[in-house]
Amino acid sequence: MKALSPKLLFILLIATHISCQENGKQEQFVFMQDIQDWILPEYSLKSRHIRNEIEHFTQEGTKMYSDAFTKKYYRKMGHFIWITRNGIGKNADTLLSYLNKVEEEGLKPSNFSVSKIERDLQELRERGGNMEDVNKLMGRLEFQLTKAFLRYAAGQRFGYTLPSHILNNIESEKSYPEASQRFHFGIHTEVATDSFYLHALQEAQAGDLGNFLTEVSPQIPLFKTLKQDYLAAKKNRNEERARLARINLERARWRYPRPKGKYVWVNLAGFELTAVNEGQDSTLRMRICGGSIAHKSPLLVSKITKLELNPYWNIPPSIIRHEIAPFHAGDTSYFNRHRYTIIEKSTRQTINPLTLSASQLNSGNYVVRQENGGGNSLGRVIFRFPNEFSVYLHDTNNPSAFRLKTRAVSHGCIRLEKPLDLAFFITENTDSIQQDKIRMEIGKAPLTQWGKKYRADNPQTVESPKHKVYPINTNFTVFLDYYTLYPNTEGVLEEHPDNYHYDTIIEKTLDEF
Repeated sequence: MKALSPKLLFILLIATHISCQENGKQEQFVFMQDIQDWILPEYSLKSRHIRNEIEHFTQEGTKMYSDAFTKKYYRKMGHFIWITRNGIGKNADTLLSYLNKVEEEGLKPSNFSVSKIERDLQELRERGGNMEDVNKLMGRLEFQLTKAFLRYAAGQRFGYTLPSHILNNIESEKSYPEASQRFHFGIHTEVATDSFYLHALQEAQAGDLGNFLTEVSPQIPLFKTLKQDYLAAKKNRNEERARLARINLERARWRYPRPKGKYVWVNLAGFELTAVNEGQDSTLRMRICGGSIAHKSPLLVSKITKLELNPYWNIPPSIIRHEIAPFHAGDTSYFNRHRYTIIEKSTRQTINPLTLSASQLNSGNYVVRQENGGGNSLGRVIFRFPNEFSVYLHDTNNPSAFRLKTRAVSHGCIRLEKPLDLAFFITENTDSIQQDKIRMEIGKAPLTQWGKKYRADNPQTVESPKHKVYPINTNFTVFLDYYTLYPNTEGVLEEHPDNYHYDTIIEKTLDEF
């Protein structure tokens, strides 16, 4: 052992004999053996040795982007976050106080290496005789604390799963060859960026970490409601309800626009639509039919821009490819029975079905259109909003489907039980005469005396339905979402079946990160 300099030895000897006897305290002495322990080589912190240990951890695999950022940060020789001149800083204890409560939100402490971190901290602070090289211990703590911290901070702020990743392309061509699309999550969500991670590390290094960790946690009422339900279910040992709450807690962490103001919210899991105008304190609810398992309705957020009456239906190419061309090419009676018209795109001329083969129908040179009016698959009313999936809210010519318990029957669009009610709800301030005009345009009986007289004088309005478009400028947002546990209009949480098996995917991802 290297000898101490006379000057340092004098200072240390003075320190060993300083005592206090205030308030009845006994004298405390520091012995030379303690000093020798402190300056043993294995207790000497060396930045190079610590970084060598961290380098071993950067070779590990990653399961989350936060893990990849942690590795990148230390490979670029980023500053130590938790190591100070006095050992591991107090913010490590602040972090652990939050990590020790993750079970209250349906998470596993093992996903954050809580036990390993606590064990290493205890070993460091007890400084036992068999303690390993302190540089290795410090390196391990530095890396594991950062990894756990960034996992927690990003997970609380943005969610521990990435919906656009886990809910898209979940079906193979082999499983559902007839599927119209395999991209199901179309909502723009906020995600953790490098700037978020760097800001988080700054807070961990020098800021008020407790305040930061509180701020990144979800603050929306839905999250708090689901958390209370989760804790109650765990207390009552209702494991299935706790599982349901846990999965929907994760949905509530995802950062995307939430319903407020004037909106139409469709819960695809519950086959329900709720329209709300908070300014007028009014609500409308109805059943819906959604996409089948093979043709799942997408999750999206948009603005309703048009109301169309007596719409035509341009049949999507996927339906032509899988359901019409292989079985009905050249079958004139089939096209007549369904009121389908084939139109050549380049000339806009109507083509006789008898003259076209299946390959020609699939060439993309033709449009197959169903005529408007009675029998049209879109019904008599449709609400359009911009989206990349070509799905809409619309009426149906098959109202019997609303009596089904599981109403996953469409090719992706949302069929409405009460489309006319929704039309009057979102157009706002339409008087009884205007409403009667809309009723008559779609072949329904008027309710006012004016309407009844007009219909008697103009019977052709029923015989010849016209395609009409009404711009919607009332700023109603439409949400197609999916929750298997969600509050009803009275605030009571209702359970819904997981028809699309999204819960299974979310649960598996939460268990494995």
